[in-house]
Amino acid sequence: MNTQIFIFSGLISLASTLALIAIIFTRSPSTRKEVKRGKLFGIIIFVYVLINVFYFFRLIPPVPLALDQGIVAHDIRMENGNYIVTYETDEWYVFWRDHRLAFNFGPNDRVYIYSSIFAPTDLKKSMIHRWQWYNESTSEWEIVEDIGYDITGGRNDGFRGYTYKSNVKPGIWKVAIITDEELLLGVIDFEIVSSSIESPKRLTVKKF
Repeated sequence: MNTQIFIFSGLISLASTLALIAIIFTRSPSTRKEVKRGKLFGIIIFVYVLINVFYFFRLIPPVPLALDQGIVAHDIRMENGNYIVTYETDEWYVFWRDHRLAFNFGPNDRVYIYSSIFAPTDLKKSMIHRWQWYNESTSEWEIVEDIGYDITGGRNDGFRGYTYKSNVKPGIWKVAIITDEELLLGVIDFEIVSSSIESPKRLTVKKF
């Protein structure tokens, strides 16, 4: 929902709600005795202002979009309409994350980010993978690159897509999956470990 539609629909909802309450108070003497009109109007306006503050500070999630899966991988290829993703798995007890947090990065390697996003039927939307690197000297996240792609809804298992980078620095990274309005769906975090000796651990190949 763009800003103009959000503001316009919000004003219509506010006006309709206030008008309905005014009609109820006019026709119901018992309501006038039990409820103070000014207090009720104040609560409604407060909620309206609060929702707008959340919207403009980007604190409202981009419903109905939802991040289904996010994986950092060593290789991704297409095969018969499916994504074949090769990635390192973590220890068996790390059940909340598919990929291993430490990513072994060797010469000429690429770092792939695979994401699956649920979107309702006929919804078309531009998405962005925002690659960020943590600068320990400044204690700040630096945006390395924004890579965009479009999604179309209607697939039960989510819309699939990926981006990749080859020239990366060792350290802590994260990739934020955001809309073109910069509303956040989710974050994929990992650490790049530069290694020309150690090979990736527990490699898994999965079809999506």
